[in-house]
Amino acid sequence: MLNKTLQKDVESGLTSPLYFLWSEESCFLEDALSSFVKTVIASGPKDFNYDVFDSSSKPQEIVDAALTLPLMTKRRLVVLKDFHELPVSAIQVLTPYLNEPSGTTCLVILSKKAPKAALKFNGKVYSLNIKEWDIPAWLRNFAAGKGVRLSADAVELLIEFVGYDIGLLIAEIEKLALSGSGTISGKDIISSTSTMRKYTSFDLVDTLIAGQKTRAFRILKTMLSGNAFDAPVILGTLNWHFKQFYSLWRNNGQRPSKMREKTYRTLVKYLPSFKEDDFFRIFRSLHDADIGIKTSGRPGLVLEVLLIRLLQKGAWN
Repeated sequence: MLNKTLQKDVESGLTSPLYFLWSEESCFLEDALSSFVKTVIASGPKDFNYDVFDSSSKPQEIVDAALTLPLMTKRRLVVLKDFHELPVSAIQVLTPYLNEPSGTTCLVILSKKAPKAALKFNGKVYSLNIKEWDIPAWLRNFAAGKGVRLSADAVELLIEFVGYDIGLLIAEIEKLALSGSGTISGKDIISSTSTMRKYTSFDLVDTLIAGQKTRAFRILKTMLSGNAFDAPVILGTLNWHFKQFYSLWRNNGQRPSKMREKTYRTLVKYLPSFKEDDFFRIFRSLHDADIGIKTSGRPGLVLEVLLIRLLQKGAWN
């Protein structure tokens, strides 16, 4: 549980009739929801006391479910996902209930955005977002929950190779958990098939920024061979490292506190060659590649096209 106050609320039985949980990471919302299920309807029949709705559901059906009395337990659990996607008309229908929620129902609203100031309701709000500097501690705790103990250098290397993308970090931990090793060291990360240590995503970023065309395509081919990396992971880590580079550029070369010295020394020398428009083109290309990977059915080809766009003459000078 990321939010300590919410954790205390869970331990106290989640007595409020309404909770608004928000986070940009869906996995954090789902993790919190599992705690609600275990706590609110632990002793009652789930089939009769648990309803899940989303932004496509009819708002009146949500209200009706929340007003239904529980069966063989003290409270029902009603979940409304993707609240940030609800149309204004649906929120208007829900508002009277949100102001006076039923005491025999626990309504949990899950959203990727914080509630707007204009939204008034009688309940508790919890943010499940996490700051970058808290990710190492979260990563160790998450891994421990999967039966994996990460050494300090393993945590550092995972973040260096994968970046701070929560979804990618979770995927790597789950792969490591399947290995059956209780303790994971930095050496294990380096030798891990899933992270393919001949080259890293940062090596690819380095060659792209330097304009080393032949080496960039060789690295991409190696990373894709044997499914050591899949295309979404490569794209996700490219996006992360370019964001780090952009942050370094925006701060006039001042090293971020969490950036490794080696990474800093590699990137800072390229800063004078970049302008704001260059980063706009980079992130636009990354966005187009993300759509292509999700829709084209040929992710390897999409990445090759991405490299061509990033390596075009004059792309950043």
